[in-house]
Amino acid sequence: MMRWGLVPRWAKDLKVGYRMINAKTERLEESRAYAPLVGKFRHRCLIVADGFYEWMKSEDPKQPRQPWRFTVDGGEPFAFAGICTRKEWEGEEAQEDGWLYSCTIITTTPNELVSRVHDRMPVILSGADAEKAWLDPSLSAEDAVEMCVPLPADRMDGAPANPKLNKVGKGIEGPELLVAPA
Repeated sequence: MMRWGLVPRWAKDLKVGYRMINAKTERLEESRAYAPLVGKFRHRCLIVADGFYEWMKSEDPKQPRQPWRFTVDGGEPFAFAGICTRKEWEGEEAQEDGWLYSCTIITTTPNELVSRVHDRMPVILSGADAEKAWLDPSLSAEDAVEMCVPLPADRMDGAPANPKLNKVGKGIEGPELLVAPA
């Protein structure tokens, strides 16, 4: 298990991870946190999911944003391109081996479907061959960055989700949140 929100080796506080939940493709090779990782296969990872959410801003700024759920290939599991690392850590957040493992999802410009809702989207690897390539030890940093493109929109579906998703951490969970109420 990994903590979502990359905590680089130089970080002294876990709070840095809250700002590093997503890594922009365009900055991977120049970022102090990501550049040393993207070119090393042991720091690239797959983050498996069956969907993801983005929030659409309301035309009325006083109204809450509307969550949208996006799926791939009719709801089949898929993998996001991720970057991960570990650092020695003391405290309850560390694994039994004394290390804190953390990761981030790489984002890119959106395809036509996601762009209606948000200006970014996660990098979704196109299938088993791309997943294998992402983890290949011989993949260079430059080639890894080149793989970070939007998945074609015709492989995706998107629909409004339940606005109760806006209340994260309030014990609100369940499959009824996957779709907006009628």
